[in-house]
Amino acid sequence: MSNGDNAEKLLEEGDVVRWSGSPQPYGVFDGAHKTSTLVTLCWAVSWGILLIGGYYAFCVSRNLEIKTVVMIICVAIPLLIAWSPVGDKNNVQKLQYKVTDKKITVTSSEGSREQVLPIADIDALRVEKAGEDTCHIRFGSSAFKASMKKLIILSLRGEFKVQKNDEKVYTGLVFYNIAVEDGDVICDLLKSRISIEDTRG
Repeated sequence: MSNGDNAEKLLEEGDVVRWSGSPQPYGVFDGAHKTSTLVTLCWAVSWGILLIGGYYAFCVSRNLEIKTVVMIICVAIPLLIAWSPVGDKNNVQKLQYKVTDKKITVTSSEGSREQVLPIADIDALRVEKAGEDTCHIRFGSSAFKASMKKLIILSLRGEFKVQKNDEKVYTGLVFYNIAVEDGDVICDLLKSRISIEDTRG
């Protein structure tokens, strides 16, 4: 978390950073992530058996030559599925979060992608337990419908509508796996402006 001097940084006229931070490190087999990772690995094994076994049986039954390129593709697909939890984790850890006087932002570390949601457009906020010392925050009720399994994807892409000019208008954002004390600071900053639902118990 970065407050103090960063809190005085002007973004635009009348807009000041009140909090900034990033996701806490986690492992794909840690706590709540373990089940999702194991399910993904099971899917990868299933696809591997289906694709490799199916292609091999097809070739043998028709006395066809087994093509190396096709076999490589059959192996690559399940490997990509198996790698996806690690890839998602790496992408999440590159995100940067900000709460200003006017908006919530989620930005990639390279600055190539920014999701912006005006605070005035946020109808509700939900805080959820992530780990022993971490939590997730969902901004906007449109972000409430995603299951915990899909929350990491939502944290990367946001919930949005596409306008006629192909511009994305965000209706829901997620701060994924942030420190509990940071979650408390954010809630204190926004509690007078947004209805807050805390499900941590």
